[in-house]
Amino acid sequence: MTKFKIPYGAYTKEFREDAVRLVLEGGLSAAKAADRLSMPKSTLERWIKVA
Repeated sequence: MTKFKIPYGAYTKEFREDAVRLVLEGGLSAAKAADRLSMPKSTLERWIKVA
């Protein structure tokens, strides 16, 4: 699987909500979810904190 980076600020509201849901409801760790989504773990952790 090829990893790609999404440009800064290009995450939709729906993507953010789904990413947070993977951790809070899906049982994945932030690190595993971030890896699956090819995004920085720190960004996902920030979204989780806000949620």
